Amino acid sequence: MCLFTELTALSKDAEFTSTSIYRVPEKSRKENEAAYTPQLVSIGPFHRERGQLQGMESYKLRCLRNFCNRFSINLPDLVRFLLLKNHFPRLRGESDVIFRNPWMWSDLLHDMLLLENQLPTDVPNGLLDFVQDPSLLNGITFFDLDYDFFNDVGNTEKLPLTELSYLARHFVEFLLIHHSPTERSIRPMNFVCTRSATELQRAGVKFRAKGSCLFDVDFTEVELTLPSFIVNDSTETFFWNLIAFEHCEYSSKDITSYVIFKDNLLNTHNNVDLLVKHGIIENKLGKSKAVAKLFNNLYKEVVTEADMALKSTYTWQADDFYFAKLCEKLNAYSSDQFHEFKSKWFRWREIAKRDYFSTPWSFISLLAATVLLILTVIQTLCSILQVK
Repeated sequence: MCLFTELTALSKDAEFTSTSIYRVPEKSRKENEAAYTPQLVSIGPFHRERGQLQGMESYKLRCLRNFCNRFSINLPDLVRFLLLKNHFPRLRGESDVIFRNPWMWSDLLHDMLLLENQLPTDVPNGLLDFVQDPSLLNGITFFDLDYDFFNDVGNTEKLPLTELSYLARHFVEFLLIHHSPTERSIRPMNFVCTRSATELQRAGVKFRAKGSCLFDVDFTEVELTLPSFIVNDSTETFFWNLIAFEHCEYSSKDITSYVIFKDNLLNTHNNVDLLVKHGIIENKLGKSKAVAKLFNNLYKEVVTEADMALKSTYTWQADDFYFAKLCEKLNAYSSDQFHEFKSKWFRWREIAKRDYFSTPWSFISLLAATVLLILTVIQTLCSILQVK
């Protein structure tokens, strides 16, 4: 039966029962167009007609030809399966132009992180079914290829694949599942977001890097442990699109919670420097201000029911926030009388160091003024005693 006959034989009532690839809300797109728009290649159907992406269409065909030749696949059968979908696997030679070119590789990685630029995993996963000799694959699955491709994104490389990873319907969901918490937290009813990293340090909180999962965060006695995290060129796109997908489909808002928590900790570049010092952040963007700005802006335009409350009062619905219990513990610790005084003393000491002891001349000037004040007091006392 020819392909056209098979297509026309399909029931006209047949419809997709679910949607997993979404359009990003227009408001979010306007605020950060680059975070949602492919720069090099269209993988899914939404951006296929974009003029600047047409140059990659012939490259896709070459990838398809190489794939068929390598595994002796019958092209008509493969086309019947793909139904002309836009996808090319990561099976390349040493002379592959994309993987030898750093900027093209960076653009490709960016494009494959986009929610609007996805293809159901059934399509690329089905490609491997056409390999007649399974030994050629060495036991590699499509999700192993995903894991390898995205190993520099988020904390992918530090986290093992789980059974849930194999249920992902596209790349974005694969990364969302891969970075989600393994356990649900018990959440209180109300809380206020926590203080910045430097404010917590002033109150006596100590920081230590521990764990790999983004949600391996714990506060015990005086120590706050957080997983180490690399911030690089893909971090912003990674979080923007995971948050967008989370708000399109998932009831839990765990990645959103992580971004809000980090936004609280990293409201200035000084906080970034503190976490870099303790090995919690590895900054590959260069300037600390760039990291602070990234996290400060990430959640800015995400629309939720509690969005306005967040912006105006910095409060949050506990049902949506993963770190509610942790924030309550941090706030209770840092706001008691002893640690509140300790925080103020730390701040006064910093102000004095900045304003009066930043240079040797500042210290000498302060010392001279102090000596002059003491001499003036002594002279005044002597004058009073002489009068008597």
